[in-house]
Amino acid sequence: MVASTRLDTGTAPISRRTLLKITGVAAAGTALAGTRRNTARAAADAGRVAVLGGGVAGLSAAHELAERGFAVTVYERKAFGGKAKSMYVPGTGTDGRRDLPGEHGHRGYFGFYRHLPDTLGRIPFPGNANGVLGNLETLADVSLARAGRLPDWVLEDPIHTPGQINLDSLRQMLIGTLAHAVFIPPWEAAYVVDRILVYLTSCDERRYGQWEHVSWWNYLGAPSRSIDYQRVFGGSAQIIQALKAHVASARTAGQGIESILFSGYLQLPGSSGPLNRVMNAPTNEAWIDPWVRYLESIGVEFRMPAEVVGLDLDGDRIGGARVRGPRGTESVRADWFVLAVPLERATPLLADSELASRDPQFEKLKQLQTSWSNGIQFYLNRKPAVLRGHVAHIDSPWKLVSLPQGQIWKENFSQTWGSGREQDCLSVVISDWVEEPGVLYGKPASRCTPQQIADDSWAQMKMHLNDSGADILTDDMIESYFIDPAAQDLGTDEPYNDERYFLNTVGSWELRPSARTAIPNLFLAADYVQTPKNIDFTSMEAANEAARHAVNALLDAAGSREAHAALFDGYRPPELEPFKAVDRARYLAGQPNLLDIG
Repeated sequence: MVASTRLDTGTAPISRRTLLKITGVAAAGTALAGTRRNTARAAADAGRVAVLGGGVAGLSAAHELAERGFAVTVYERKAFGGKAKSMYVPGTGTDGRRDLPGEHGHRGYFGFYRHLPDTLGRIPFPGNANGVLGNLETLADVSLARAGRLPDWVLEDPIHTPGQINLDSLRQMLIGTLAHAVFIPPWEAAYVVDRILVYLTSCDERRYGQWEHVSWWNYLGAPSRSIDYQRVFGGSAQIIQALKAHVASARTAGQGIESILFSGYLQLPGSSGPLNRVMNAPTNEAWIDPWVRYLESIGVEFRMPAEVVGLDLDGDRIGGARVRGPRGTESVRADWFVLAVPLERATPLLADSELASRDPQFEKLKQLQTSWSNGIQFYLNRKPAVLRGHVAHIDSPWKLVSLPQGQIWKENFSQTWGSGREQDCLSVVISDWVEEPGVLYGKPASRCTPQQIADDSWAQMKMHLNDSGADILTDDMIESYFIDPAAQDLGTDEPYNDERYFLNTVGSWELRPSARTAIPNLFLAADYVQTPKNIDFTSMEAANEAARHAVNALLDAAGSREAHAALFDGYRPPELEPFKAVDRARYLAGQPNLLDIG
């Protein structure tokens, strides 16, 4: 837990010595940070930084800046870790057990993530030589389940590790796999594979100049294809990447497919690890709480609850940030400001204020969109048979993906959390809350009551998992459930989501701001910021990369001699570079990709 850091805006932070005595990690935190702190002390006074927002991006920025000698204070509205946090169901733990763990939604740490694993490896964790990174557990498989279709496709890790990429062999492998696994005709499998190969051989100019302005839905020719084709290749984008195929650009979705294929599925060089990993404990216990403790050990101060409600100019710079806490609103003074709040909270601060006239990027924020992607956890009195990893429920109207967490966590679930009756936690992300009606009540999830959401989600999963004759999920398994409290006023005419996702849409790249702004002491760090190095769809990886861009821009503005935060490119197979060179010439000449036949 992070109760020791829940400080209001008028309370002095707990001393580092007291905190480390409580947590028992003083030696690990001090040893890891010592070299960087000594270097920082020798540098010129770096200045004070106010990091406004304590999610993954905000904590990542604080991490990089504190290790470079800056005096950093993080201001967070309600919970450190943002959407990555875990939370606990009050009053559910008995006889010394902890309260049942809940969350915004379970998460994966994929092989194509580069920036986030680097940070995880630098957070001390007792008993782990590689810090929090050592708490990642590799999942045995990922299942793509179809309702009434057998067998489900199980993707084991890795499926293939080629010595060299060859387009013909890659085409044949993907066609055979898809035709067999997802129940579409061979000619449709061949078509989608050709579309993937077109993207893989497209130059950057074509990706940003052409595919950024075509929806993934149209790029795949989905309107004229079968229902199965549309569900598999349209719905899976929303399930796996939190993208909506009808509005997401082909560039963004294609980038995700490319990353999964090269750095995860095929385990080519550039992977940070196996395709699919998860934490071996609730996220706060395995990552967020140790992170906050480490940051405090190197001098970061925390204020919570503390919500930024305004940014005030002093000449051409930010003179202060107005922050609201339990004792009212105060003005926070600092030399540098890193705004690390999500899009829906950044827009009124930047676009609906006097700041909009200082940077044309800010006005464009109003054109960016957000979406819902929240979770429900089912606490079960026995472990579901067969389930070993993520299950994507392809035909579910609410675009569900589930994970049996209790089977993965290192501590025995029934002995550690809850009443002792709960044997497992089946964590489910609902990716479509507002559009498609469910199977029981004919309403979108956001229009259903909490009990209706639980009933309908469970029914949709049973349709996918109980079609083999064996009842993997039965109603009597459920002890209780927990819905992310960020989803509010459910079942009413005006449901509200307090923690939305940035939604990548066609043409949104040009609307997204860079981390550097026209205001010389203001920098942006969040997943809506342009992240050109690795992946740019909504994720913890994108948030972490955005923070690194903000830190590097701040270092330049401050004239710091400290090294930039490391940035990592996504893997680019050298075998495909000649194809991209040819495509660049064709694109500049107004010609299609050589493989683009329609």
